[in-house]
Amino acid sequence: MNWLKQKIDENRTFVKVLSLIIVCDLVILGLFAMISYSVKDITVTVNGKTAQYKTIKNSVSSMLRGWEVTLDEEDVVKPGLDAPLKDDLNVEIDLYEVQQEVVSEATDYESETEYTSDLLEGESEVTTKGEKGEDKVTYEVIYLGGKEQSRTEIARETVKEPVTEIVAEGTAVSYDGVKYSRVITVVATGYTHTGNRTATGTRPHRGTMAVDRRVVAMGSYGYVPGYGAVHAEDTGGAIKGNRIDLFFETRGQAVSWGRRTVDLY
Repeated sequence: MNWLKQKIDENRTFVKVLSLIIVCDLVILGLFAMISYSVKDITVTVNGKTAQYKTIKNSVSSMLRGWEVTLDEEDVVKPGLDAPLKDDLNVEIDLYEVQQEVVSEATDYESETEYTSDLLEGESEVTTKGEKGEDKVTYEVIYLGGKEQSRTEIARETVKEPVTEIVAEGTAVSYDGVKYSRVITVVATGYTHTGNRTATGTRPHRGTMAVDRRVVAMGSYGYVPGYGAVHAEDTGGAIKGNRIDLFFETRGQAVSWGRRTVDLY
């Protein structure tokens, strides 16, 4: 009987130990199941760059705090800091960044026109070639999610001044094989001897022309179709603007010419 009692006691001890082991295993398995159930696969995209993470946190904000990540107010988080975490959630974070950028920029040159009688009307020639300048420009650039949102110029410094391009435009005209500096339309009146000398002190003769100094410079040579070569030697009180007087040797010639509109070369 003693032997039997001893065996029963030993079996009881074994059962107690076995029961304890089973209970511990069950607890461990339960904890493992709970932990496994709470682990979430999260996709995190920051400024367009994506990575996969596992976390047991319950919200986006708690996950970021666990990573010791602090966001600014201007940063954008989708679906939001308070959003609950769940499997296959995609968290997008667009960081707000302000940077200063210094760039070189070409500046356009201006173009000026100079008129010259060295070229015929319709002809042009670049006498000074234009060159672009260069500025060093500082911009304040705002990025969100790595994409530029705005660019504001805050400083500009001229490194190289542009060179103005000079274009010569021809004013000369060709008439009957002879080149003249320009042509103007005038009202021409014939006149003859008055006994007076011209404004330049010469005696009037065929080819003497009276002009308005503001339109035709004294001493200018020209040509009037139907009359011939002319020389600006005289002025007159009635000659204002585009008006000229042409000298004729006789009164009859002057009267025959009368007053007519002509081209003065």
